[in-house]
Order: sequence, then structure tokens, then C-alpha cells
Amino acid sequence: MKDSIYESIYDFCKVRNLGTVFMNGDEPTPRVKFILDLLDKEGIPYELDKFKVNSAQCYNIILRGSSSRMVTAHHDIVNPNIDNANDNSASVINAIAIKKKLPEVHVVLLDGEEVGGLGSQRCSEQIKAGEFGEIEWVLNLELTGRGGKNFFIGNYPGPLSDRIGGMFECQIESTPFNDSVIFRRNGIDSVVINPLPIVDGELDFSMLWNCHSSRDTLDTICTKDMQEFVEEVVIPILRND
Repeated sequence: MKDSIYESIYDFCKVRNLGTVFMNGDEPTPRVKFILDLLDKEGIPYELDKFKVNSAQCYNIILRGSSSRMVTAHHDIVNPNIDNANDNSASVINAIAIKKKLPEVHVVLLDGEEVGGLGSQRCSEQIKAGEFGEIEWVLNLELTGRGGKNFFIGNYPGPLSDRIGGMFECQIESTPFNDSVIFRRNGIDSVVINPLPIVDGELDFSMLWNCHSSRDTLDTICTKDMQEFVEEVVIPILRND
């Protein structure tokens, strides 16, 4: 059955920030406000974690759980004049959908990924300080708008990578910077996961080059694929054995 949460991406992508976190002001950005309104509509409790890194005003959105597993997705953008559909609006919506399905999982929507992982550094410090209890690992969603059950994970060896590899036949690839890099730098096991469409029997990596450009449009993502990815890939990974 189709969950309407995925359809909210169409309204989300109409919302425009001024730019990166360096353009954020003292009030939450339009995209943050949209997310908070969506969480209120869905009845999901949240905490808005406002913090500053030098001149960058940041807003992490924390959806607390009770398990030792965490999902993250960054909500910040670089180009304010585009849909930012796959990078990373789809992942924000998918993360909220995951929270609806598995309320026990911690979900943190991160700011500042595009300028070096400011939100993931903040979250890492909170994890290390025990503010989420014991965290086993962090699954980081990046560019999750198309591909469904067809996905790759970053080449980040550890228990989470072993778990995913034991459950699915998926490619392992070297990746550009993402928030998993920051978590791992802080000694926290983390893997980035990224679905892609299949073309001629292979993952179509060309979609990755849409990031930050006018090609990152709503018509390149698929809400059916988003739901398939969440329910048939991510939920099984997150469920306790």
C-alpha cells in the first residue's frame, strides 16, 4: 500500500533556502520549517538542535528512539535555485518514513554536510557523550530517490557493512565525501547507502553527477522506488535479529 509520506517530496522540493549553512539565519531555514511541519503532521516528536560552527548557523533535527541503531540524512543544500530532489530531499523523506515504520530507531536529520559534515560532527560528539545511549552503528542515507532494491554501499568495512553484505548482494564502491566519513573519523561505525536505477543490467552511476546542478529535478526520482528502498532494504537492515 502506498504511504503518502513519500508524496510530500513534491512540496518539499518547492521550498528554497538562501543557500548553504553560511546563509542560515537565527530562525530555522524554510527547509527546516517544512520538515518540522511535516513531523508535526505525522505526529512524530522531535528536538531542534541549534548550534553554531564559526559563522555557520546549523540545525540538526533529532527524532529519538530507544534502539542502538541510527539513521541519518542531511537536509542542507548548496544550490538554492534547484529542486535538490535526489541530493538530498528524497533521503530526508525516506528517513522520516523509516521513523514511522520503526519508531524505536534514532533518526537525525543533519545540517552542514555540504560544507564538511558540521551536523555529523555535532551528532558524533553527542553519541560519544552517551546522549543517545549505546549506538551500535549509523546508516547514512545519501541520494536515495531512485533505484529501489538496487543499491551500493560505501567501502567502509565494519559490522554494519558485514551485516548489509550478508543480507544483500550489493556493490561496494569508493564514494565522495559524505557524513559517514565524519562518523567513522570519530570512531563510530557508519556506512553510506545509495540506490541507483539499472541501465543495461548495471547500476547507472551517471545519476550521481546531477548533484548541485539543474539536473537534480523531481522527474529524476520515483516515489515508488523510495518506498521500495525503505521497506525492502533499509527496514530489514535496521530490524533487530
